[in-house]
Amino acid sequence: MLRDMRDKACIAGLGQTKQGKLPGLSADEIAIWAFKLALEDSGLRKEQIDGLMTQQSYGGAGDTLKIGRELGINPKIGTSVIATGAAGAAMVHYAAMVVNAGMANYVAVVYGTNQATNRNRFATGDPESASPFGMFNPGAFAAMNFRRRMALYGTTERQLGAVAVTQRKHAQMNPIAVLKDPLTIEDYLSSRYVIAPLHVYDFCHITDGGHCVIVTTPERARDLKQPPVIIMGMGRSDALQGLATPDEALMQRIQRQSATMVYEMSGVQPDDIDALYVQDAYTPAVLSALENYGFCREGEAGEFIQAGRIELGGELPVNLNGGQSSETYMVGWGHTADAIRQLRGACGPRQVKGAEIIQCTYSGGLFDHTLSTIFRRP
Repeated sequence: MLRDMRDKACIAGLGQTKQGKLPGLSADEIAIWAFKLALEDSGLRKEQIDGLMTQQSYGGAGDTLKIGRELGINPKIGTSVIATGAAGAAMVHYAAMVVNAGMANYVAVVYGTNQATNRNRFATGDPESASPFGMFNPGAFAAMNFRRRMALYGTTERQLGAVAVTQRKHAQMNPIAVLKDPLTIEDYLSSRYVIAPLHVYDFCHITDGGHCVIVTTPERARDLKQPPVIIMGMGRSDALQGLATPDEALMQRIQRQSATMVYEMSGVQPDDIDALYVQDAYTPAVLSALENYGFCREGEAGEFIQAGRIELGGELPVNLNGGQSSETYMVGWGHTADAIRQLRGACGPRQVKGAEIIQCTYSGGLFDHTLSTIFRRP
Protein backbone atom coordinates (compact mmCIF):
# COMPACT_ATOMS: atom_id res chain seq x y z
CA MET A 1 0.00 0.00 0.00
CA LEU A 2 1.22 3.48 -0.84
CA ARG A 3 0.36 4.80 2.62
CA ASP A 4 2.83 2.32 4.12
CA MET A 5 5.60 4.78 3.18
CA ARG A 6 3.94 7.79 4.78
CA ASP A 7 6.12 9.42 7.46
CA LYS A 8 8.72 6.63 7.25
CA ALA A 9 11.63 8.89 6.21
CA CYS A 10 12.76 12.45 6.82
CA ILE A 11 15.37 15.07 6.00
CA ALA A 12 17.82 15.40 8.90
CA GLY A 13 20.56 17.49 7.31
CA LEU A 14 20.70 20.23 4.69
CA GLY A 15 23.68 21.72 2.90
CA GLN A 16 23.52 24.46 0.26
CA THR A 17 26.64 26.23 -0.96
CA LYS A 18 26.91 29.71 -2.33
CA GLN A 19 25.31 30.13 -5.76
CA GLY A 20 26.29 32.13 -8.83
CA LYS A 21 29.76 31.71 -10.32
CA LEU A 22 32.29 29.82 -8.24
CA PRO A 23 35.52 29.99 -10.28
CA GLY A 24 38.36 27.76 -9.20
CA LEU A 25 36.12 24.99 -7.92
CA SER A 26 35.27 21.81 -9.81
CA ALA A 27 31.76 20.40 -9.71
CA ASP A 28 32.96 17.59 -7.43
CA GLU A 29 34.59 20.05 -5.04
CA ILE A 30 31.31 21.97 -4.83
CA ALA A 31 29.43 18.72 -4.15
CA ILE A 32 31.86 17.84 -1.33
CA TRP A 33 31.41 21.34 0.12
CA ALA A 34 27.63 20.79 0.18
CA PHE A 35 28.11 17.39 1.85
CA LYS A 36 30.20 18.93 4.61
CA LEU A 37 27.58 21.63 5.20
CA ALA A 38 24.83 19.02 5.50
CA LEU A 39 26.94 16.93 7.85
CA GLU A 40 27.53 19.94 10.10
CA ASP A 41 23.84 20.87 9.92
CA SER A 42 22.78 17.39 11.05
CA GLY A 43 25.39 16.86 13.75
CA LEU A 44 26.36 13.49 12.27
CA ARG A 45 29.91 12.23 11.78
CA LYS A 46 30.90 11.28 8.27
CA GLU A 47 31.56 7.71 9.45
CA GLN A 48 27.83 7.40 10.17
CA ILE A 49 26.92 8.03 6.53
CA ASP A 50 26.29 4.57 5.13
CA GLY A 51 24.53 5.60 1.93
CA LEU A 52 25.80 7.98 -0.77
CA MET A 53 23.77 8.98 -3.81
CA THR A 54 25.14 11.55 -6.24
CA GLN A 55 23.59 13.29 -9.20
CA GLN A 56 26.02 13.67 -12.03
CA SER A 57 26.61 17.14 -13.38
CA TYR A 58 27.40 18.22 -16.91
CA GLY A 59 30.80 17.09 -18.09
CA GLY A 60 30.67 13.78 -16.19
CA ALA A 61 31.20 15.16 -12.69
CA GLY A 62 29.42 13.62 -9.72
CA ASP A 63 30.67 10.05 -9.84
CA THR A 64 29.88 8.36 -6.52
CA LEU A 65 33.08 6.36 -6.48
CA LYS A 66 35.25 9.44 -6.88
CA ILE A 67 33.33 11.57 -4.39
CA GLY A 68 33.22 8.73 -1.85
CA ARG A 69 36.99 8.35 -2.09
CA GLU A 70 37.50 12.09 -1.66
CA LEU A 71 35.26 12.07 1.40
CA GLY A 72 36.97 9.03 2.87
CA ILE A 73 33.76 7.05 3.40
CA ASN A 74 32.85 3.50 2.46
CA PRO A 75 29.02 3.33 2.52
CA LYS A 76 26.89 0.22 2.19
CA ILE A 77 25.08 1.76 -0.77
CA GLY A 78 26.65 4.07 -3.33
CA THR A 79 25.07 5.06 -6.60
CA SER A 80 25.03 7.92 -9.06
CA VAL A 81 22.31 9.15 -11.41
CA ILE A 82 22.91 10.86 -14.74
CA ALA A 83 22.34 14.58 -15.14
CA THR A 84 18.61 14.90 -15.78
CA GLY A 85 16.15 17.48 -14.63
CA ALA A 86 14.44 15.76 -11.71
CA ALA A 87 17.15 13.28 -10.67
CA GLY A 88 17.70 14.94 -7.30
CA ALA A 89 14.07 14.48 -6.31
CA ALA A 90 14.14 10.88 -7.56
CA MET A 91 17.21 10.13 -5.43
CA VAL A 92 15.51 11.52 -2.33
CA HIS A 93 12.66 9.11 -3.04
CA TYR A 94 15.11 6.22 -3.45
CA ALA A 95 16.91 7.20 -0.26
CA ALA A 96 13.60 7.25 1.64
CA MET A 97 12.85 3.72 0.47
CA VAL A 98 16.37 2.54 1.34
CA VAL A 99 16.26 3.78 4.94
CA ASN A 100 12.74 2.46 5.40
CA ALA A 101 13.90 -0.97 4.19
CA GLY A 102 16.77 -0.93 6.69
CA MET A 103 19.42 -1.13 3.95
CA ALA A 104 21.11 2.03 5.27
CA ASN A 105 20.69 4.35 8.23
CA TYR A 106 21.83 7.74 6.93
CA VAL A 107 21.87 8.44 3.18
CA ALA A 108 23.55 11.57 1.82
CA VAL A 109 22.08 12.74 -1.49
CA VAL A 110 24.51 15.11 -3.19
CA TYR A 111 24.74 17.41 -6.23
CA GLY A 112 27.41 19.86 -7.33
CA THR A 113 27.81 21.75 -10.59
CA ASN A 114 30.05 24.42 -12.07
CA GLN A 115 27.87 24.73 -15.17
CA ALA A 116 28.03 28.54 -15.27
CA THR A 117 31.80 28.84 -14.88
CA ASN A 118 32.25 25.86 -17.20
CA ARG A 119 29.91 27.50 -19.75
CA ASN A 120 27.89 24.36 -20.34
CA ARG A 121 25.39 24.45 -23.16
CA PHE A 122 21.97 22.87 -22.99
CA ALA A 123 21.14 22.95 -26.71
CA THR A 124 20.54 19.23 -27.08
CA GLY A 125 17.57 17.11 -27.98
CA ASP A 126 16.60 13.52 -28.46
CA PRO A 127 18.06 12.46 -31.85
CA GLU A 128 14.95 10.49 -32.80
CA SER A 129 11.92 12.33 -31.47
CA ALA A 130 13.04 15.94 -31.06
CA SER A 131 16.13 17.09 -32.94
CA PRO A 132 14.82 16.25 -36.45
CA PHE A 133 12.04 18.77 -35.85
CA GLY A 134 14.28 21.54 -34.57
CA MET A 135 13.65 20.82 -30.89
CA PHE A 136 17.19 21.23 -29.63
CA ASN A 137 16.34 22.60 -26.19
CA PRO A 138 13.59 21.95 -23.63
CA GLY A 139 12.75 25.65 -23.94
CA ALA A 140 11.15 24.86 -27.28
CA PHE A 141 8.77 22.44 -25.59
CA ALA A 142 7.94 25.07 -22.97
CA ALA A 143 7.20 27.61 -25.71
CA MET A 144 4.92 25.13 -27.46
CA ASN A 145 3.24 24.39 -24.15
CA PHE A 146 2.39 28.03 -23.64
CA ARG A 147 1.45 28.64 -27.30
CA ARG A 148 -0.98 25.74 -27.03
CA ARG A 149 -2.35 27.17 -23.78
CA MET A 150 -2.90 30.52 -25.51
CA ALA A 151 -4.80 28.81 -28.34
CA LEU A 152 -6.94 26.56 -26.13
CA TYR A 153 -7.70 28.84 -23.20
CA GLY A 154 -6.83 32.40 -24.21
CA THR A 155 -4.05 32.67 -21.61
CA THR A 156 -2.00 35.82 -22.22
CA GLU A 157 1.65 36.79 -21.90
CA ARG A 158 0.64 39.37 -19.30
CA GLN A 159 -0.93 36.62 -17.20
CA LEU A 160 2.16 34.42 -17.50
CA GLY A 161 4.35 37.37 -16.51
CA ALA A 162 2.92 37.17 -12.99
CA VAL A 163 5.13 34.11 -12.40
CA ALA A 164 8.40 35.89 -13.18
CA VAL A 165 7.39 39.09 -11.37
CA THR A 166 6.26 37.21 -8.26
CA GLN A 167 9.37 35.06 -8.14
CA ARG A 168 11.59 38.14 -8.40
CA LYS A 169 9.77 39.65 -5.40
CA HIS A 170 10.51 36.51 -3.43
CA ALA A 171 14.15 36.47 -4.60
CA GLN A 172 14.66 40.00 -3.28
CA MET A 173 14.09 38.58 0.22
CA ASN A 174 16.35 35.56 -0.31
CA PRO A 175 20.04 36.05 0.56
CA ILE A 176 21.01 33.08 -1.66
CA ALA A 177 19.22 34.34 -4.78
CA VAL A 178 21.37 35.56 -7.66
CA LEU A 179 18.93 37.94 -9.41
CA LYS A 180 17.41 40.62 -7.20
CA ASP A 181 16.85 43.67 -9.40
CA PRO A 182 13.22 44.84 -9.33
CA LEU A 183 11.03 43.44 -12.10
CA THR A 184 7.65 44.86 -13.10
CA ILE A 185 5.09 43.41 -15.48
CA GLU A 186 5.98 46.23 -17.90
CA ASP A 187 9.65 45.21 -17.74
CA TYR A 188 8.59 41.65 -18.48
CA LEU A 189 6.37 42.50 -21.46
CA SER A 190 8.96 44.79 -23.05
CA SER A 191 11.81 42.28 -22.70
CA ARG A 192 13.13 40.34 -25.67
CA TYR A 193 11.77 37.01 -26.77
CA VAL A 194 14.02 33.99 -26.53
CA ILE A 195 11.55 31.55 -28.06
CA ALA A 196 8.27 33.39 -28.67
CA PRO A 197 5.94 33.68 -26.84
CA LEU A 198 8.45 33.23 -23.99
CA HIS A 199 10.49 36.22 -22.85
CA VAL A 200 13.97 36.20 -21.37
CA TYR A 201 12.49 36.32 -17.85
CA ASP A 202 10.64 33.06 -18.49
CA PHE A 203 13.91 31.11 -18.58
CA CYS A 204 15.96 29.70 -15.72
CA HIS A 205 19.20 31.35 -14.66
CA ILE A 206 22.24 29.08 -15.04
CA THR A 207 24.56 29.08 -12.01
CA ASP A 208 27.18 27.09 -10.14
CA GLY A 209 26.27 25.59 -6.79
CA GLY A 210 25.91 22.54 -4.63
CA HIS A 211 23.28 20.83 -2.51
CA CYS A 212 23.09 17.90 -0.11
CA VAL A 213 20.32 16.43 2.01
CA ILE A 214 20.71 13.62 4.53
CA VAL A 215 17.81 11.17 4.62
CA THR A 216 17.07 8.92 7.57
CA THR A 217 14.12 7.67 9.62
CA PRO A 218 12.27 9.98 12.03
CA GLU A 219 13.33 7.74 14.92
CA ARG A 220 17.04 8.13 14.12
CA ALA A 221 16.64 11.86 13.62
CA ARG A 222 15.25 12.54 17.08
CA ASP A 223 18.63 13.12 18.72
CA LEU A 224 20.20 15.13 15.87
CA LYS A 225 20.73 18.89 15.72
CA GLN A 226 17.79 19.84 13.53
CA PRO A 227 14.10 19.03 13.80
CA PRO A 228 13.39 16.43 11.11
CA VAL A 229 11.35 17.42 8.06
CA ILE A 230 9.07 14.46 7.44
CA ILE A 231 8.42 13.00 3.98
CA MET A 232 4.66 12.44 3.93
CA GLY A 233 4.23 11.37 0.34
CA MET A 234 6.05 10.71 -2.92
CA GLY A 235 4.73 10.46 -6.47
CA ARG A 236 6.24 9.71 -9.85
CA SER A 237 5.16 9.05 -13.41
CA ASP A 238 7.03 8.73 -16.71
CA ALA A 239 5.83 9.59 -20.22
CA LEU A 240 7.94 7.28 -22.35
CA GLN A 241 5.82 7.84 -25.47
CA GLY A 242 6.76 11.52 -25.62
CA LEU A 243 5.02 13.44 -28.39
CA ALA A 244 3.07 10.40 -29.59
CA THR A 245 0.15 12.11 -27.82
CA PRO A 246 0.96 15.82 -28.33
CA ASP A 247 -1.60 17.46 -26.02
CA GLU A 248 -0.95 14.96 -23.25
CA ALA A 249 2.79 15.65 -23.49
CA LEU A 250 2.74 19.40 -24.05
CA MET A 251 0.26 20.09 -21.25
CA GLN A 252 2.24 17.73 -18.99
CA ARG A 253 -0.88 15.78 -18.03
CA ILE A 254 1.37 12.94 -16.89
CA GLN A 255 1.62 14.98 -13.68
CA ARG A 256 -1.90 13.83 -12.83
CA GLN A 257 -0.64 10.29 -12.26
CA SER A 258 2.10 11.61 -9.97
CA ALA A 259 -0.55 13.69 -8.18
CA THR A 260 -2.75 10.67 -7.55
CA MET A 261 0.19 8.79 -6.04
CA VAL A 262 1.54 11.59 -3.84
CA TYR A 263 -1.87 12.52 -2.44
CA GLU A 264 -2.80 8.91 -1.75
CA MET A 265 0.47 8.24 0.05
CA SER A 266 0.40 11.44 2.09
CA GLY A 267 -3.31 11.40 2.90
CA VAL A 268 -3.65 15.11 2.09
CA GLN A 269 -5.18 17.08 -0.78
CA PRO A 270 -4.33 20.38 -2.53
CA ASP A 271 -6.40 22.38 -0.02
CA ASP A 272 -4.07 21.17 2.74
CA ILE A 273 -0.92 22.55 1.11
CA ASP A 274 0.50 25.72 2.73
CA ALA A 275 3.06 26.49 0.01
CA LEU A 276 4.05 25.02 -3.34
CA TYR A 277 7.42 24.73 -5.07
CA VAL A 278 7.43 23.98 -8.80
CA GLN A 279 10.63 23.13 -10.64
CA ASP A 280 10.49 25.90 -13.20
CA ALA A 281 13.19 25.74 -15.83
CA TYR A 282 10.59 27.76 -17.73
CA THR A 283 7.70 29.68 -16.17
CA PRO A 284 4.86 27.83 -17.98
CA ALA A 285 5.77 24.85 -15.79
CA VAL A 286 4.09 26.66 -12.90
CA LEU A 287 0.79 26.84 -14.79
CA SER A 288 0.90 23.16 -15.74
CA ALA A 289 1.65 22.08 -12.16
CA LEU A 290 -1.13 24.20 -10.66
CA GLU A 291 -3.64 22.56 -12.97
CA ASN A 292 -2.39 18.98 -13.03
CA TYR A 293 -1.87 18.75 -9.27
CA GLY A 294 -5.39 19.98 -8.65
CA PHE A 295 -4.97 23.55 -7.40
CA CYS A 296 -7.20 24.83 -10.20
CA ARG A 297 -8.93 23.39 -13.25
CA GLU A 298 -7.19 22.98 -16.60
CA GLY A 299 -7.13 26.25 -18.50
CA GLU A 300 -7.63 28.40 -15.39
CA ALA A 301 -4.05 28.78 -14.13
CA GLY A 302 -3.40 32.03 -16.00
CA GLU A 303 -6.24 33.69 -14.11
CA PHE A 304 -5.55 31.78 -10.88
CA ILE A 305 -2.10 33.32 -10.40
CA GLN A 306 -3.24 36.94 -10.61
CA ALA A 307 -3.84 39.50 -7.83
CA GLY A 308 -1.09 38.19 -5.56
CA ARG A 309 -2.54 34.73 -5.03
CA ILE A 310 0.86 33.02 -5.42
CA GLU A 311 2.84 35.66 -3.53
CA LEU A 312 4.02 35.47 0.06
CA GLY A 313 0.89 36.19 2.08
CA GLY A 314 -1.36 34.99 -0.73
CA GLU A 315 -3.69 32.00 -0.81
CA LEU A 316 -1.00 29.67 -2.21
CA PRO A 317 2.57 31.02 -2.09
CA VAL A 318 4.66 29.53 -4.90
CA ASN A 319 8.46 29.31 -5.20
CA LEU A 320 9.30 31.44 -2.21
CA ASN A 321 13.01 31.12 -3.01
CA GLY A 322 12.58 33.05 -6.25
CA GLY A 323 12.34 30.02 -8.47
CA GLN A 324 14.89 29.01 -11.05
CA SER A 325 14.30 32.25 -12.97
CA SER A 326 15.64 34.37 -10.08
CA GLU A 327 17.30 32.21 -7.43
CA THR A 328 19.37 29.66 -9.39
CA TYR A 329 19.00 26.82 -11.86
CA MET A 330 19.71 23.79 -9.70
CA VAL A 331 17.40 21.26 -11.42
CA GLY A 332 14.93 21.47 -8.53
CA TRP A 333 17.43 21.17 -5.67
CA GLY A 334 16.92 24.76 -4.55
CA HIS A 335 13.19 24.17 -4.22
CA THR A 336 13.69 21.15 -1.97
CA ALA A 337 16.16 23.09 0.16
CA ASP A 338 13.83 26.05 0.57
CA ALA A 339 10.86 23.85 1.45
CA ILE A 340 12.99 22.31 4.21
CA ARG A 341 13.96 25.74 5.51
CA GLN A 342 10.32 26.85 5.46
CA LEU A 343 9.28 23.87 7.56
CA ARG A 344 12.12 24.60 9.97
CA GLY A 345 10.80 28.15 10.28
CA ALA A 346 14.14 29.52 9.07
CA CYS A 347 13.20 31.75 6.11
CA GLY A 348 13.10 35.12 7.86
CA PRO A 349 11.09 37.69 5.89
CA ARG A 350 10.02 34.99 3.41
CA GLN A 351 8.59 32.72 6.07
CA VAL A 352 5.08 31.41 5.49
CA LYS A 353 3.42 31.84 8.88
CA GLY A 354 2.24 28.59 10.36
CA ALA A 355 3.47 26.48 7.44
CA GLU A 356 2.87 22.82 8.25
CA ILE A 357 2.70 21.04 4.88
CA ILE A 358 4.62 21.94 1.72
CA GLN A 359 4.54 20.27 -1.68
CA CYS A 360 7.33 20.22 -4.25
CA THR A 361 6.84 19.18 -7.88
CA TYR A 362 9.60 18.38 -10.36
CA SER A 363 9.78 17.63 -14.09
CA GLY A 364 12.76 16.49 -16.11
CA GLY A 365 14.00 15.69 -19.57
CA LEU A 366 11.79 16.79 -22.44
CA PHE A 367 8.59 16.62 -20.37
CA ASP A 368 9.15 12.86 -20.02
CA HIS A 369 9.17 12.33 -16.25
CA THR A 370 7.60 14.04 -13.29
CA LEU A 371 7.83 13.67 -9.52
CA SER A 372 6.33 15.22 -6.42
CA THR A 373 7.16 15.19 -2.70
CA ILE A 374 5.03 16.38 0.19
CA PHE A 375 6.91 17.37 3.34
CA ARG A 376 5.58 18.27 6.79
CA ARG A 377 6.82 19.61 10.09
CA PRO A 378 7.41 16.97 12.78
